[in-house]
Amino acid sequence: MELAKYLVENVEDSHDVIRHIINSLSIAELQQLKMDLEFYYFDDSGTGRLLDFIDKRLYPSQMDMMPKMPNASINQLLDDFNNDKSGRITTSRIELQKRFDYQSFDDQKRIVDAFMRRTTKHDVVWCAKYLLDDWFWRDAYFDPVEWYWERDTDNYRLLRVIEKRASEEYLNGKVQLFENQNEGAIENKAYTWFLVRLGKDKNFVIKKERLSPFRYVYICAKTGRCVSLDEADSALSQVVSDELSEGFFCNRFRRKLDGSIAFDVRGRIGHALWVVAKTGNTTALIRFNEWIKEMCCEIENMQIVDCENITRLILDRIFLPNLQLNGLEYG
Repeated sequence: MELAKYLVENVEDSHDVIRHIINSLSIAELQQLKMDLEFYYFDDSGTGRLLDFIDKRLYPSQMDMMPKMPNASINQLLDDFNNDKSGRITTSRIELQKRFDYQSFDDQKRIVDAFMRRTTKHDVVWCAKYLLDDWFWRDAYFDPVEWYWERDTDNYRLLRVIEKRASEEYLNGKVQLFENQNEGAIENKAYTWFLVRLGKDKNFVIKKERLSPFRYVYICAKTGRCVSLDEADSALSQVVSDELSEGFFCNRFRRKLDGSIAFDVRGRIGHALWVVAKTGNTTALIRFNEWIKEMCCEIENMQIVDCENITRLILDRIFLPNLQLNGLEYG
């Protein structure tokens, strides 16, 4: 795996030397290298070129005899992709992905099935967005999706499939596992998503103490549950706190051409406002908006231009006394 990492990091700048390195490897080493690249580095920009180099070594005669990929039919591309000795697995994969949106539903289903049968991480992850559609889904696909997700639980595409296709019993087991493995608030995205699915059953108990204020309000918003004004305020204050700690929040204040100050709500702040709005907490939104207006007026009147002084002002005029600032201090 160390060799695979080295080659991926250097193929763009030193591809001629990298080609010689690949030519120096034995067939067994090339086969192992190919497996490492497809499993660990499938989404790196240089992996496709490396796999082409390897295929030319492993299957030299087939690479020379194979017709140009743009002229090949879908049947030919699928045959090449399914044949381990074709020497065209990588190039046929790219061509199938490129043509996918323009094929009939039946051919699309054949392509998805071929990719899922190959079961490399690259192929499974690529198929994930289509597996959300009942037209493409087959129960047999769950095992490879689960296998890769359990080794990369933050993978957004695989997580969406697990969240939609897994049984409630399976999700309950994973929730219990996360709670047993972690103390305090759990920041794992999968934990949050599974609670959203399970929380739609109003009898399911959401453990507030295992969640950050924002994640708790988010789950309640997605499952139609009510939250108090204090809980809504705490969710907004957490997002402000996180952005203050990262030094990003002050950049939301922009000076317009007329000299007035505007506040940019895009990104996390906008998402947080949407979440609070879904819970029906109008008062929390009004309080937050009034605080933002006050900050804009203060920055305009004091002619503050640098981020540090804007942050200092925000800390002096914080809109919630219980705002947790993650150790951020100015003095």
